[in-house]
Amino acid sequence: RMGAAGGTQRGCCRETTCFSKAGGGDAQARPVVVAISGAAGQIGYSLLPMIARGEMFGPERRVHLQCLDLSLPAVKDTMRGIEMELQDGNFELLHRVVFTTDDTEAFKDADYAVLLGAFPQQEGKEKREIMEKNSMIFRTISHAISRHARKDCKVLVVGHPACTNAMLCAHHAPTLPKENFFALTRLDQNRASGLLAKRARSSVGDVRNVIIWGSHGCAPDVEHAEIKGQPLSQRLSKPEDVQWLKEEFVQETKSRGASIVQARKASSALSAARAIANHVHDLHCGARPGELVSMGVWSDGNPYGISPGLVFSMPVYCLGRGSFRFASGLQLSKESRSKISAAEKELAEDQAVMLSVLERQRAKSVRASSAVP
Repeated sequence: RMGAAGGTQRGCCRETTCFSKAGGGDAQARPVVVAISGAAGQIGYSLLPMIARGEMFGPERRVHLQCLDLSLPAVKDTMRGIEMELQDGNFELLHRVVFTTDDTEAFKDADYAVLLGAFPQQEGKEKREIMEKNSMIFRTISHAISRHARKDCKVLVVGHPACTNAMLCAHHAPTLPKENFFALTRLDQNRASGLLAKRARSSVGDVRNVIIWGSHGCAPDVEHAEIKGQPLSQRLSKPEDVQWLKEEFVQETKSRGASIVQARKASSALSAARAIANHVHDLHCGARPGELVSMGVWSDGNPYGISPGLVFSMPVYCLGRGSFRFASGLQLSKESRSKISAAEKELAEDQAVMLSVLERQRAKSVRASSAVP
């Protein structure tokens, strides 16, 4: 088990473990302070009303939003527009909202930090170049989190590559426990669950236990998936369904983001925002009993033999109040172990590049300090 212990209480979306033990229910508890970086973008525009209407912390818990973005005229205009829309939306749970370009103001006393932005992947740029840019971005943000957020603040990294960026964040925010840093892979889980529900002609709420190993973009593992409490192998047992699961399903899940970009000429902001809300909701309120949730978490102490020191997506049980535990005891097939090994190799390579980048930046800083008379 990782994170803080929780107490059971009604009122946080369903009967689950809740963040606050304050008497009188969530309506009387202090507002949850949520910092969102990159808030003026399309994901932020979709995410903020979801938080304000209770999709992240439940239908009774008030929220205080602290929204950060760049100090550019066009971005500041966008922030003013979103602020007016949130005010006009009459969200009863929205205790307060602040839009700022100041890191200190954005992360002050934050209970949760959602980091939307990262240096964009660009054709022709090497992984090292992108990581150097991201290291600078997340160093600034992580220092602000380390200094100004609550020491039990939970940090969700969204910007791709999320697992590696989460490792960068943890490195630059040493005052927070490593276990407080997460990477978003819920979007992959949700995409796979939606496709399964459509194929089975069922509600997406009936689909459980889809697993994403490794990082965003990895193939989904449906060996433990269920639909209406039945194993997936029983619900999709026809030969054409089995063939679909092996081929089209995997490919469609992995290429879903590109398909959305091609169709709407913009990235998948709405579904990404929904996945963020799902991730934090389950972490804060708790998931359904026995439900497997995929999250990028620190691999230290995991039961699957994955090397320590990585942020790696794997199935966990969400207990509420920001705590979780690894889903131990799963029987893994040879195919599942192959997926884990491939993802582990890729992330270990990224980690090696990241450590090299950090060492170069440290050496450069030392040289610069030595040159000062």
